[in-house]
Amino acid sequence: MVHALFDPALLVAALLLEPQGVIAVFVFAVIVSCTPLFGPPPAPLSGWLDSVSLAVFALNSGILALVARALERLSHVRGELDVLGRANAEQLSHFIEQAPAAMAMFDRDMRYLAASARWRDDFHLTRDIVGKSHYDVFPEIGDAWKADHAAALAGETVRSDRDYFERADGERLWLRWEVRPWLRPGDGVGGVLMFCEDISERVAIRQALEDNERRLKAILDSAMEAIVTIDAQGKMISANPAACEMFGYALPELMGQNVDLLMPGPVHGEHSRYLSAYARNRETRVVGRRRVIEGRRKDGSSFPLELTVSEAKDNGGAIFVGFMRDLSPIEEEKRRVNALRDELVHVGRINDMGEVVASLAHEVGQPIAAILNFSAAHRRTGAGAAGEVDIVARIEAQARRAGEILKRLRGFIEKRPEMRKKEDLAELILEALDLSPLRSRAHIAFAPDHGFDVVVDRIQIEQVMVNLLQNADEALRAADDPEIRITLARPDAERISVSVADNGPGVEPEAREKLFSAFYSTKRFGMGVGLSISRSIVEAHGGEIRYRANAPHGAVFEFTLPAPGAQP
Repeated sequence: MVHALFDPALLVAALLLEPQGVIAVFVFAVIVSCTPLFGPPPAPLSGWLDSVSLAVFALNSGILALVARALERLSHVRGELDVLGRANAEQLSHFIEQAPAAMAMFDRDMRYLAASARWRDDFHLTRDIVGKSHYDVFPEIGDAWKADHAAALAGETVRSDRDYFERADGERLWLRWEVRPWLRPGDGVGGVLMFCEDISERVAIRQALEDNERRLKAILDSAMEAIVTIDAQGKMISANPAACEMFGYALPELMGQNVDLLMPGPVHGEHSRYLSAYARNRETRVVGRRRVIEGRRKDGSSFPLELTVSEAKDNGGAIFVGFMRDLSPIEEEKRRVNALRDELVHVGRINDMGEVVASLAHEVGQPIAAILNFSAAHRRTGAGAAGEVDIVARIEAQARRAGEILKRLRGFIEKRPEMRKKEDLAELILEALDLSPLRSRAHIAFAPDHGFDVVVDRIQIEQVMVNLLQNADEALRAADDPEIRITLARPDAERISVSVADNGPGVEPEAREKLFSAFYSTKRFGMGVGLSISRSIVEAHGGEIRYRANAPHGAVFEFTLPAPGAQP
């Protein structure tokens, strides 16, 4: 068969030539096989079979040629891909190496594929970490971070803006980090990319700022003066507790409000005008000066305060800090000092009066002594009628009593010790009534009960009763049906009380707190010493004296004394 001669040529053509070359060889073989160059022409059937066989072989050879060519091209493409892959890997490694951030690339087993120079520098690592396990390089990594890495390998992106990391060598770092998966085409997650930033310095600065803010807040909160901060429009942006207490507002009630809220009506809006003038031409009538102005509390009351304003700067521009001191206690102290000065002058007059009384007691004592002597001589002679003798006896008793009072008065002035003994309180009150002529002609309602004994200085307690009776008599001068009611009672086993009630006009509410103050009097020409002295006497005996309103009108003065045997 002639085509067998061409089979090697066709095979070689299929392997070495392009498909067009294989076709040319096939045509040439057909022409040659049909030409009687090598003998008689073949039989038609034989020639046709040879041609078909040759065609089939040629077709197979063509297919073989195509396969061979495809394999050749595939090998070429693979080579090019390998070169491109190596180039991309080099480029990726170069990119990671030169990245300005600390970043590293890991495979699924958390082995290093690449790491930036910043990563190595921040964590003091060398280049030989590639291929090593991340957990071998950082054995101090805890389970929490390993769980985050596992989540990233599962496809999540995990991040933290502030995380504490302590190295095995004792280095302490604050880190901001993010871990995200990287994908391999057609093969899912190939590993993770880790980005990390050392924010230790930033955290230290922030911590220092927070510490400073806490210290500043502690200083402002503990400051005795009120401190209020306002912006350039006069709106309050901060206030310390002393300011809230001074003006009676809660902090939320002040924030955002204009500072005029803290000023009374006459100067309302004054600071806004000052701030506007200061913003225009730096004209200041407030900043850097100490002034005394009026403040207004939440309840509407006004009070004097001292104000000093300082200017400061912040990111929003100028702010103004006001330091305020409540002058009310100082003004009250000034008033008190002035009152004390007036009282001191009055005390000086009382002292002078004491010297006069001491001299008077000495001078009056002589005629009283003479009266006593003459009365005693008259009584001894037995002259005169029985009524006259009785009158002389009464004169003698009263003169003796006057002498005793002068003696006690001199003893009080000379600071002599008191003379206390058991007395019948009812008898003592009856004697006080005898010594108190009442110009109001008031009806005296008193039922003497002689079961109340007290240990007192008789003259001093009589002095208290006389003072209370005279005050009641004074209050009843204009009463239509004046009455004074005296009551003895025992509130408990330790005390005995005496009350003197009248049905006069009573005491005004604003005067009740000052009734027992020295030199305060509700009378037009009163000296204001009677009730003050009475309180001193009662308290010196271990008792108390108080006032209460009488029903339906009038006043009740009540004092208590310790019962015999009670603790004073």
